Amino acid sequence: MKTFNLMAAFAFCVAPMLVTAATQDRLYDFTDAYYLQNGVDPAAIDGRREAVLPLAAEDLPFFGYQRNVRMLLTLPAYDHSGSPWYFTVLGGLRGNAFLNNAAGRRTRQTADSSPEYLFPRAGTDPQGLGAFRQSSVLDMRNGYFSNNKLGLWIHTWVSFTPRALNTADGRRALNDLAARNGRDLDGTPIIKTVSDIDNLFSRGYISKTLRPFGDPLRYAICPVVKDPRRGGIAPDQFLAFTTQLDGSPLEPRLIANFESLRLTGEPLH
Repeated sequence: MKTFNLMAAFAFCVAPMLVTAATQDRLYDFTDAYYLQNGVDPAAIDGRREAVLPLAAEDLPFFGYQRNVRMLLTLPAYDHSGSPWYFTVLGGLRGNAFLNNAAGRRTRQTADSSPEYLFPRAGTDPQGLGAFRQSSVLDMRNGYFSNNKLGLWIHTWVSFTPRALNTADGRRALNDLAARNGRDLDGTPIIKTVSDIDNLFSRGYISKTLRPFGDPLRYAICPVVKDPRRGGIAPDQFLAFTTQLDGSPLEPRLIANFESLRLTGEPLH
C-alpha cells in the first residue's frame, strides 16, 4: 500500500527471537470463524494473505482466533495525533462482504468510522495503491484496539486541490504546514494528523475520495501492531516505505524507529 523499495527495506536479523509477552502482539491473519463472528464473510476477502514469502510466513499462532499465517510485510503510518505506528495488509473488502446480521452491521459501522488516509502522488491514479507521496494517516480514535476487532479501515484518498496549489492563500497555508512537517515527494507538505486533514479540508485545500460500495478496495483489513516493543515486531519483519528518487527514505525517523524496534525491541528515544 506504499511506494517502496522492497529490496532496500527487506532484511532479516540472525539474533534470537525475543521471548516475551509482547511477542503475542505480532500480526497474524484471522480464522474464518473469527471473521464470521465479527460480521465479515471470509470468502469475500479480496487478496487474502497466505503464507507466501516474502510477505508472510507459516508460523504457530498465539491465539485461537488466529490462522497460522504470520505477517512479515509491515508499513508505517501516523495516527490521528501524528505518532508512529506499524501495520500490515490482510486483504480488501467490498461493501457486500459484511454479513447481513447485527455483527455485520456493527463491523461495517466501525469500518466506516475508521478512515485510513492515503496520499497518491500527483499525476498518478488518484484512487490507486501503487504510488504514494508519504505514509498513511490512521484515525485510531474511538478505542481502536478495543472496538475494531479486525483492524478494518475505509480507504480515503487525499489530494491537494487547485485552490491550495494555485492561490496565494493556499500556497501560504501549505508552506506553513511544510515548515512544521517537511515536504512529501511532490514538494507539498507532509500531513501527519487528522487535525491537519480537517483544517485543510475545511478550507477547500484538499479533497477526500472513497471507492464505490462494490469496489474490493473500498475497505481494507489492516491491523496495527498494538505493542511493537520487546518482540511485538519480529526480527524477520520488514518495512515497506516511501522513498526519495535516490532511494533514501522520505520519512527517515519512521524507518529508524522500526529498525530499533526490530533489532533491540525498543523504540528510538
